[in-house]
Amino acid sequence: MWGAAPRPFPRRREAATDTPPVRRLLLVVLLGTLLTSAGCSSSPSGPPAAGPAGSSTPAVPGTSGTPTTAPAEDPTVVFLGDSYTVGVGGTGYVTRTAAELGWVAYAQGESGTGYRNPSTTPGQTVFGARLAGVVAADPDVVVVQGSTNDVGQAPELVQAAAADLYAALHAALPAARLVVLGPLSPPDVDAGAVLALRNALAAAASAAGLPYIDPVAGGWLTPPDGLFADGIHPNDAGYAQLSDDLAAALHRLGY
Repeated sequence: MWGAAPRPFPRRREAATDTPPVRRLLLVVLLGTLLTSAGCSSSPSGPPAAGPAGSSTPAVPGTSGTPTTAPAEDPTVVFLGDSYTVGVGGTGYVTRTAAELGWVAYAQGESGTGYRNPSTTPGQTVFGARLAGVVAADPDVVVVQGSTNDVGQAPELVQAAAADLYAALHAALPAARLVVLGPLSPPDVDAGAVLALRNALAAAASAAGLPYIDPVAGGWLTPPDGLFADGIHPNDAGYAQLSDDLAAALHRLGY
């Protein structure tokens, strides 16, 4: 169950605000400065406290010249997937999903690819061959999406490839949280084949102790009317709905 020990998950960055004691302290410093410039006080007995590097402004006494509590950085997520992650057919789901969750997102998507299918485009690769690009982002979260492109592959081989990928991601990014987003069932792809693929990926995720988000069981983008640019890829309306459904599912998982 190596998916159960993630790094502490930072929350969305909030604007820093002064607390009442800090405002009172700043007011005292300001009044002292005004009195000094008016000749109403004596010169200080020693040099001013050092400020931040490169600054001539004295630091507020009792501080280091920087906020006492730095705001947390926005979490970084990598979406690893197929043409849906690329956004073929519309604007895609990556940017909108990240915005809804307050994440900084990177897309590692290649059209036509899957766990086992490298596509017919020269230079494109299966998900596992893109591990270096995922690791380079040093993500807090990795979402592996798809893929109906593996329809036609033996489900047990897809399951084995998925298990290898999840293990490799964990070995390379032991503190990151991994989430598996299963395939959708678009109108021009055999629903029975998608279901078999879904079962294989759900089993691989379960064996690895990873959360599995199941668009097939959730009925995402069904009925498909008005939600697809073609028989496979969502249009803008479809991607918007996909983004909302994914963000809601991730929220339920605690993100």
